[in-house]
Amino acid sequence: MKAFPYLFTLFGLAMLLITGCDQSNDSQTGNEAALQEEANALQSNGPVDSQAGNALQSSGSTKSSRVSSRSLLDNINANNDLSTFNSLLRKAGVAKSLSGTGPYTVLAPTEAAFLELPDILRDNLESPEHRELVQQLLNNHIIAGKLTTSDLQDGAILKTAAGHQLKVAKHNDEVQIGPAAMEKPDGMSSNGVLHTINRVLVPVEETML
Repeated sequence: MKAFPYLFTLFGLAMLLITGCDQSNDSQTGNEAALQEEANALQSNGPVDSQAGNALQSSGSTKSSRVSSRSLLDNINANNDLSTFNSLLRKAGVAKSLSGTGPYTVLAPTEAAFLELPDILRDNLESPEHRELVQQLLNNHIIAGKLTTSDLQDGAILKTAAGHQLKVAKHNDEVQIGPAAMEKPDGMSSNGVLHTINRVLVPVEETML
């Protein structure tokens, strides 16, 4: 059956909220309240729910990389090219979700990836009033389970901690997750694996039939 994508970009709504806030800061709109309620529910679930029954998330990777003794957060913090991602994880409270035993797969956008965002989005990423929306954005870069490039299969569908779906595309040694290409894959950590990517994965809802 033909797929019908319904693009519902949370940050598109955030821009409308920002415009509304400029006009009046006295009351919260119904749309913003609904978004915050949904975001709070996602944050409470966190990225710890494993995708049970998903054959892609196998623990027996054929990758020979040695597991680092450092955690995902340690490795993200040590990478200067992930400084914006690192800062947002901590300020939005999502870092706490990655401090557990996991395992987790983290798709970390580089500094260049954040610079490609529209100015209005990038400038408001650290705004406290949009914390819940930023949490959803960050959770869209986290997948329960440890997925190295060897585990990922062409055409596979991955579900993020934000509840959205990302399609895997593989061609030779190149791996693409949704609209983002992996730049530095398979950064092994004590509680998962870190892949740096060249795009920010803004949450998109779509129906796949």
